[in-house]
Amino acid sequence: MGKEMRVIWLVNILFPDVCEALKMPSPVIGGWMYSSAKMLMQHHDGIRLYVVAAYDGGSLKRLERNGITYYLVPGKNKEKKYDASAEKYYKEVYEEVKPDVVHIHGTEFPHSLEFVNACGKEKTVVSIQGLVSVYARYFYGGMKLRELLSTTSLRDVLKGDTYFAGYKSMKQRGVFEAELIKHIDHVMGRTFWDYANCKALNPEISYHKCGEILRSSFYEYSWDYGKCRKHSIFVSQGILPLKGLHQVLKAMPVILRKFPDTEIYVAGPDILNKAFYKHLSYGNYLNRLINKYGLKGKVHFLGYQNEAGMREHYLEANVFVCPSSIENSPNSLGEAQILGVPCVASYVGGTMEFIEDGKSGFLYRFEETDMLAMRICRIFESRELAETLSAGGRAAALERHDRARIAGELVAIYEKVAKGKDGEEQVG
Repeated sequence: MGKEMRVIWLVNILFPDVCEALKMPSPVIGGWMYSSAKMLMQHHDGIRLYVVAAYDGGSLKRLERNGITYYLVPGKNKEKKYDASAEKYYKEVYEEVKPDVVHIHGTEFPHSLEFVNACGKEKTVVSIQGLVSVYARYFYGGMKLRELLSTTSLRDVLKGDTYFAGYKSMKQRGVFEAELIKHIDHVMGRTFWDYANCKALNPEISYHKCGEILRSSFYEYSWDYGKCRKHSIFVSQGILPLKGLHQVLKAMPVILRKFPDTEIYVAGPDILNKAFYKHLSYGNYLNRLINKYGLKGKVHFLGYQNEAGMREHYLEANVFVCPSSIENSPNSLGEAQILGVPCVASYVGGTMEFIEDGKSGFLYRFEETDMLAMRICRIFESRELAETLSAGGRAAALERHDRARIAGELVAIYEKVAKGKDGEEQVG
């Protein structure tokens, strides 16, 4: 690659090395970014990486850990409000590092816009994770107004945390996101869906396609039909309506007629079994469906899971379901596929680029819960089909998430952005 390239990453989590230094628990989300950083450094020794993140502190902090320089900027829990006072810290970091490239991970939180406003857009590329400006349209996951009103909890009303407040918050973050995308010259994405939506916001933006590296241990294990929990469904999230857990519950009566021992396992906090004064609105709605369809004892929340915990729950599942009302390129689906878990996903956003229907998984329309049920039943009733989908999904994911190739793509994009060169003209 020639001379050293100085790269700033602006991220929305604290990496494990920083958490260890600050004596705090590592986040259970965003592990793929840390894996990407390690792979980038491993394959390209000419990269000098500086990772910038907000933290709950009162001054700018600098740390060196495992070859990465970390800058911690005061500003934790400022996800909803633009903080002009943060701009001075970003400018200080920028002037100290003098980067060849700035890579901003994600678009939805105001710190991304704060950084660009403070330091400018030159030699800056923003990678798309999701697009909340679009996601907000699907926030309610197809729930009807009467369902939203009738299940809103007293706790959420008192805390200002109702469905409608959640929608408003996502919509506001979408405003920051849209302003950022309209303001910058380079964006990095993975699907035709994010390409189309970025171009709709900013027709002149230069789009660079790059794959995504998953958490490292997922490359090292593979699903075994003989060891999985038969007739079990695993869902990676279930706290927001747009993640679609309620659609899986609606599919259960059809599944249970054929497989009465079917059970659902959901990663994340238990929003079903809470004291009355702690009820969440969406938990109320799920409980209503559980009572309606006789699913008591069939739905199990597993609590927050670290990388190893998530991996084991994937491997234990007979099928993984991604039932969201919208997604771009869900890492949960990628992780399930790379492990070889048979997958069923709603045909939304960019998920159709992850699955070739019948070969690397099954697709169904989000609203069609009977179709979801039959897709799951087909996997349950045929070991041969389950293993075919397992092999197809794993092969597709290993190619799509190839770490060395993606690290090379990333460096090539950095070189283009540093020189002001355009990305691809067409994607999809």
